[in-house]
Amino acid sequence: MLPLSEIARVDATVDDSWRSPVADAVAVAWGIAPGAARWKRSSATHVFVVPPDADPRGVLYLRFVPATLRTVRDLEVPARLLASWAPHGSTVAPLPSVAGRLVETVATGLGDMHATAVLSAPGEALELDDLTSPAAQSWGAALARLHRAAPPLTAADEPPPVDLAELDRDPELVRAARVVLAATDRAGHPRGTLHGDFELDNMRWSDGVPTAFDADEARTGPFVEDIAAAVRDLVGDSPGHVEQPALLAAFLTGYRGVRPLGDDEESALELHSAAVAVRLLVAIAHVGDDTVADEPAWSRDLRASLVAHRRGLRARVLAATVGR
Repeated sequence: MLPLSEIARVDATVDDSWRSPVADAVAVAWGIAPGAARWKRSSATHVFVVPPDADPRGVLYLRFVPATLRTVRDLEVPARLLASWAPHGSTVAPLPSVAGRLVETVATGLGDMHATAVLSAPGEALELDDLTSPAAQSWGAALARLHRAAPPLTAADEPPPVDLAELDRDPELVRAARVVLAATDRAGHPRGTLHGDFELDNMRWSDGVPTAFDADEARTGPFVEDIAAAVRDLVGDSPGHVEQPALLAAFLTGYRGVRPLGDDEESALELHSAAVAVRLLVAIAHVGDDTVADEPAWSRDLRASLVAHRRGLRARVLAATVGR
């Protein structure tokens, strides 16, 4: 999650038509005309969309992040994974720049930005309320195909280990997080390259088949933890309770149709959901100290949403340590 202050920096450059000179500077590296890119959202990266009438290649998404916050590796590894997964139909391929690179470092009015671009994923977004069992089964199968096809990451490709020091103002949470991460390591479940965030809001659907468009959270880990990250909306926010059991069962059926999933892995979903929560808590730990001058309404609302999200994640981590 980008700091709210960083989102505010870009927001201040965006005009009433959602254009920004920062995005225009990035767009040049992909041969995109100035003024074509429009602000879509900012979360892990700033995302600008190029509409279909602005570029002959169709709808494009520019994604960039300050070089002070991320390294080239942070964007390059996900881009390479998207390229390797795309032939299997579960992700869109990244779009090389004019110079033939997947990641460009571009000078902008807000400093250097590391940037990538992808073509639009085919289809439409699917909300949880519209998810059917067949679609959930297809979703599970798509994640299993990624696990089956993903190349292993080298040591240089791996993101830094999760840093619990980010949570040091909450000693109870730090202790619980250590217990959870140690328990997932001891479990010894099958491991490989993970997508990291194969959730509904990170994909588009066409003819009942999902396609993901980023892989920012990719790393090596237990496959079941990737499942836990994907199905967070199905599991819900209440530890020990699954909100959508039929859809979760369909997802797991689809997954098992492509690659094995042991009963011991399924029974450990609750534990791995807590491990996912630990990582998410670290990612948003900065929210309390992240000041925005003359804070606008969008920033206040986003901050309040993240604080509430943090409370739910904390409860899940603490619940997972009961009896351990």
